[in-house]
Amino acid sequence: MPQAPNQHRYIVRAAGDSAPLQGFIAGLQGEPAIELVEAIGPAQQPHTVVIQTDEATAQQLAQRFSSTNQLMIEPDRPLSLFGHGPA
Repeated sequence: MPQAPNQHRYIVRAAGDSAPLQGFIAGLQGEPAIELVEAIGPAQQPHTVVIQTDEATAQQLAQRFSSTNQLMIEPDRPLSLFGHGPA
């Protein structure tokens, strides 16, 4: 799926219990600025999701998540073996 020019992918994961992540996923239906790309984990109880959104929205989410410490967000970066991937 191609990304829009100002859109980036981010990983959102539960810091512990997955219930807050379930609430976040349910709330995405009313958020046109955030696209759910993939849910990772059991079908009815994922522990991680990949979203696509702009940087400003991601920063707003990070601020909101830091106040509860239940969810974490970080940029989705390519994995590489032993850190020898693209910079």
